[in-house]
Amino acid sequence: MVTKTEQLRAVYDVHGEKFRFLVVGMWNTLFSYVLFAGMLWLLRPVLQPLSSSEYTLVAWVGEHYYLVVQWLSWIIAVPQSTLALKYLAFRSKGHWLSEIGRSFFVYLPLQAFSSVMLWLFSGVLGIPPLLGQLFTIGISAVLSYLGHKNFTFKQPAE
Repeated sequence: MVTKTEQLRAVYDVHGEKFRFLVVGMWNTLFSYVLFAGMLWLLRPVLQPLSSSEYTLVAWVGEHYYLVVQWLSWIIAVPQSTLALKYLAFRSKGHWLSEIGRSFFVYLPLQAFSSVMLWLFSGVLGIPPLLGQLFTIGISAVLSYLGHKNFTFKQPAE
């Protein structure tokens, strides 16, 4: 007779990495979102007034300050996210610095996609940036798992 503990262990042996990724992903999402919200709170008063500039690029930055904040917070969040995934989810043996570099490579297209989505939600549809950012998270989470699993933390064949 197989006990419940043995059944759970068997499921974890097969799907443990996905479970760990989900838990670490929730932490990374929370960290990134709180970082975005905090930086939005700090930088909005500095960036938004730039929208009245006579220079087109500066005015664009002021009008779309939330995109600037999204990119700045992303630069800070990626190393934290990568290290959490490395040690807690994938338990990778690779060098942390090269994995952070590969992680930026995985996240870059996702970040660009998220920026377009955030612009659509907030810039076009008028949804507040904090809510718009929440909408972009779900899609990015699935895509980032696939990228990290198959690239960032992929172990070389023996």
